[in-house]
Amino acid sequence: MAAARLGMGFRLLAMLVVAAPLLLAACDWDGSEATATATAPLEMPAPEGFTGMANGFSVVLTWRAPSESAEIVGYDITRDGSALGSVDADETMFTDYNLKPGSYSYAVRANGPQGTSEPVATNVVIKAPPLKAARLEGHYSVKTKVQSQSGYGSFGNIPSFAWDFKPKCRENACDVVWRDLVDKRIHAKLNRKKATYTGDYRGVFLARCRGTRSVSSVHVRITAVKARALGGIWRIARFEGKLTSSEAPQFGCVSGHAIQTIKGVLRSGG
Repeated sequence: MAAARLGMGFRLLAMLVVAAPLLLAACDWDGSEATATATAPLEMPAPEGFTGMANGFSVVLTWRAPSESAEIVGYDITRDGSALGSVDADETMFTDYNLKPGSYSYAVRANGPQGTSEPVATNVVIKAPPLKAARLEGHYSVKTKVQSQSGYGSFGNIPSFAWDFKPKCRENACDVVWRDLVDKRIHAKLNRKKATYTGDYRGVFLARCRGTRSVSSVHVRITAVKARALGGIWRIARFEGKLTSSEAPQFGCVSGHAIQTIKGVLRSGG
């Protein structure tokens, strides 16, 4: 009888061992079915309302923070594809200074823990002002060429001058004070009319009589022929004109008269 019970026990154990893998397999199947699907990472929203406006030779860029909920760390700005600058999250404006006339492409991206947003872009055009609006200011190298002369025993070309112009206003184009940088006694006010400046000077200049510097009457007339943006200011880069000088009889010499053409170039840095 005991042997029969023992045999039944072995058969029951064997049935459990055989069934166990089936139960485990069922558990494995149920577990994989319940596994959650991975969630795709959220994208960083882009700034909105990005615009640019020319202000003289600067460009003012403005935008708004993304309307979608996102943590913003800051914004990166580019000009024509090159890095220009960055601002903090609470700033939504950037100014690009000291530009030249031309067309510019700007873009801004938002940065945050979620990454970097797609860029949003805008184009801005800075138009070149007319020559008459250019400011005559700074140091210029001036070359001369004799057009006509009379009354001089000898007359040689003056190869160059170094002139300085100082405007009589704080900004824009206006009348200037002209001064020779070698002999600073030579100076006069030049009155502006559009892109042309004229003025008169009386005093020692280029003429000499028997070794003594004569008193000359000098008339200067120059006209802008080229301008450029320098330090955010529209300035005359080149000018052309005439320099007329004359001397009355003095120190035993006869009268003299000369006309020279002049060409001036703004020195580097002005």
